[in-house]
Amino acid sequence: MAIRNPNEYTSRRDRRLSAPETTFRETEYIDRLSKGRVPVVVKLTDGEEVRGWIEYYDKDIIRITRDTQPNLFIYKSRVKYLYEDPATSGARFREARA
Repeated sequence: MAIRNPNEYTSRRDRRLSAPETTFRETEYIDRLSKGRVPVVVKLTDGEEVRGWIEYYDKDIIRITRDTQPNLFIYKSRVKYLYEDPATSGARFREARA
């Protein structure tokens, strides 16, 4: 029986590493969105979408501030995902350049 070098793999599948389950970068991303008052879209687990910007967050909730509608506290466990609002990000870019 041959002794394998730790860098030797038995198959191509063994060489591929899966992505980590958590990267612990969520806080950095939400902090950047909050400090920049970046408009976001929050997709909830029930399919509803909420638009606004993140004014406050902690380990359990985020506060979405909206212009014409009431502000919301949303539990993070109810958030499916969130992303920067593409409808307003182009306008913000044009304002910054002018």
